[in-house]
Amino acid sequence: MEKLRGTYGTGLLAEVAPDGRIRTTFNQTVARTGRLSSDQPNLHNIPVHSEEGKLFRRAFIPPRAADCWWPTTTRSGCAASPPCAGPGLIDAFTSGRDHNATASRVFGVGRRRHLPSSSGPRRRWFPGLAYGMEAYGLGQRLGIPTARAAEILEAYFTAFPNVKDYMERTVVEARIRGYTETLFGRRRPIPELSNSNFRIRQAGERQAMNSRHPGSGRRRRHQVALVRIDQALDDAGVASRLVLQVHDEVLVEVPDGEHDRSGSLSCWI
Repeated sequence: MEKLRGTYGTGLLAEVAPDGRIRTTFNQTVARTGRLSSDQPNLHNIPVHSEEGKLFRRAFIPPRAADCWWPTTTRSGCAASPPCAGPGLIDAFTSGRDHNATASRVFGVGRRRHLPSSSGPRRRWFPGLAYGMEAYGLGQRLGIPTARAAEILEAYFTAFPNVKDYMERTVVEARIRGYTETLFGRRRPIPELSNSNFRIRQAGERQAMNSRHPGSGRRRRHQVALVRIDQALDDAGVASRLVLQVHDEVLVEVPDGEHDRSGSLSCWI
């Protein structure tokens, strides 16, 4: 509660400008992963996982709340399948089923019973399986025994064997080169891979697994999408404008009367 009060209560109040806005600074070259980071204040870190924390999100409102609204869209499909994922995950991406299809195959849920976004831990942690999450970590996040989490991991890699092969090749290549490289050419040195400490080497392996595809997709392609959205809003001659991105989520301020023109952003991404 003290964290919520100090960081998101009095902390955010101190950042409110005379016009009622809170403005953040985005950094493109700070995070090792290549993703955008936000500070002064960090608007990427507004609480969402607890009922008390969610109250702070209600404090963010558009100007003239009766005349504006904030539609959001996400690039969730980018997380659906890493390169060389194989037909299963690629089909899930192209058909728009995303992690629902993954959940169907791993948990034995029928294809017609797709898990909704709000269905909680089952769906939420599938990206982690593809990027080096171990049984213990998965168990902690799902609130299940490590043995059960290990069974889920085994089922996942059985259903999508190309993912395991991709992960192993990524680690081998990174160990030889000393870095990973995204499809956009961004290199991330991973000196941990040559460390004499086993635990540190393991951490380096997870970094290698979690660098190439997310760096190419959810990070760099998302940044390209932001530029395209901003340009599309200008070209459309609307008053709507891009006001915030939170990882793979885009938030646009849309005045009343522009809902139909600005409400759907998928064609701009």
